[in-house]
Amino acid sequence: MAARGNRQVDLKSPAPVDRRWHRLSGCDWSVPLLLLWMFLACCFPLFDTDLFWHLKTGEWILQNGSIPGYDLYTFTDYDKRWIDLHWGFQVMAAILYRIGGANLLILAKCTILALAIGVGCYAGGAELRGWQRALCWLLPAITISGRGYERPEIVTVLCLATWLAILARLETRPKWIWYLPLLQVFWINCHALFILGLVVGACYAIDHMVRHWLGGHWGLKKPSDQVAGATLIRVGGLCGLAAFVNPYMEQGAFFPLVLFRKFTVEQQFYAANIGEFQRPVDFLSKHGFVNLYLNAELLLWLAVTFSFVMLAIRGRFSLFRVLIFAAFSYLAWKASRNTNIFSIVAGFVLMENLGEILPRAPIKDGGSAAESRPTVWGHRGLQVLLVGMIVAVVTGEWNRRTEQVRPFRLGEANAWFAHDAARFMGQPGFPQRVFAANFGIASVYTYHNGPEGKVFMDGRLEVCTQATFQQFNLICHGMSTANPIWAELLRDKEGNLPAVMLDTRYSRQMIQGVGATPGWRLVYADQACAVFFSDRVAQSLKLPTASFEPLLKPPKW
Repeated sequence: MAARGNRQVDLKSPAPVDRRWHRLSGCDWSVPLLLLWMFLACCFPLFDTDLFWHLKTGEWILQNGSIPGYDLYTFTDYDKRWIDLHWGFQVMAAILYRIGGANLLILAKCTILALAIGVGCYAGGAELRGWQRALCWLLPAITISGRGYERPEIVTVLCLATWLAILARLETRPKWIWYLPLLQVFWINCHALFILGLVVGACYAIDHMVRHWLGGHWGLKKPSDQVAGATLIRVGGLCGLAAFVNPYMEQGAFFPLVLFRKFTVEQQFYAANIGEFQRPVDFLSKHGFVNLYLNAELLLWLAVTFSFVMLAIRGRFSLFRVLIFAAFSYLAWKASRNTNIFSIVAGFVLMENLGEILPRAPIKDGGSAAESRPTVWGHRGLQVLLVGMIVAVVTGEWNRRTEQVRPFRLGEANAWFAHDAARFMGQPGFPQRVFAANFGIASVYTYHNGPEGKVFMDGRLEVCTQATFQQFNLICHGMSTANPIWAELLRDKEGNLPAVMLDTRYSRQMIQGVGATPGWRLVYADQACAVFFSDRVAQSLKLPTASFEPLLKPPKW
């Protein structure tokens, strides 16, 4: 023994070890790192073409205290019924934009998508460790980040994850089932894909009925006594009634059938004109495996399919998971715009399947699961990968190696939205009818000048008809070839012509064609947009011919 001050130290005994660092280094930070990556990966500038008509509609609702019932923004389909089930999202987006502009809107979107992944990570797979959950959700997170836009579908992503989380916990928390009708009321007043909750609920009810009927045979577990069949019927009925709790009543409740027709019966037309309606198989056959997000979706589908095979080998089977995976796989392979909703379901199914496939860890004397060496290396390896992905996003390397349109920053994409041209068009005496060849230009024009100023067509496929779209394409083709017939297609009954707004990124050939058409004058030009008036209107407004020079160097992303 040796004395130090008033203490005695045993020189033969080893010094006490501070195990705090060991506990910290052994912590599984995989899920938090995945959520951080998801948040940061969605921090890219605004460039969605639909955003500004959503914001304008939200402002219109706040100002007028009512929900639009007929088209507000076009002079072609102004008499068409508009079932605007996005109104709840639009109001929330407009409020956020008022408070914090584009930056707050982006941060809110990042938070919602990261929250959806977080809910998904803990929706099922009760036997899985944190790093195994994060691994199951890595591919879904990558896929969802590819469509991380400020759109109403982010509400659907979160609501769908919440549906799955509630259903997965009904055996331990049966009272949670009564939250589903309330969730549906919120969902239907934010996005038209609220019907997906009913699809998931129907699959669960079928699974419950079959398991009760078979009584544990054919690899199916017996249903829990915590959830009675009568309860499922009551809650299902309330969820069905919730679909009618919207400003349009039965028209809103059945509106998803209208959208379903666009990528089934009318699939060929819309897929040829709108990229997100294109089937992933068609994209792969045309471009190959060049899109990271589509490749992640394909790998995810293969991983889930393989997990079902492994379950079958072990003599296990989940009808619920088979049904929802089959239903959402159908949606995913019909149109690339369904990537997000498929990924949420696929991540949940993969996690639940692996929870039954992987062996359970032995329990230590202290009551916690023992960590084997592969487990430790597994979560540490995944953490290193996630840290590397976070660094890649922040440094811009992720953007450079993907589509190169998502730099890590806030604000708006460089010269993407033609705000200055739209403000120019808002001057007194200027034409209040506009043909905009890019839906993003139409959206910004509407934001600054609507609903008094109207466009030929915008991105609201729930309003604009296929006939309008076909005429839109015909006019664009005429502009590209400098065929004067395009102007006659735009002339109204009084012989008046609208203004023409063309973006510099995708409409350069159209700019040349309109500039070569007799009777038309370029009256405004910047890096984002060219504005043409008919000579008669330009002369009456005393507008000189603008210089073409700004149009020659469109900005890079």
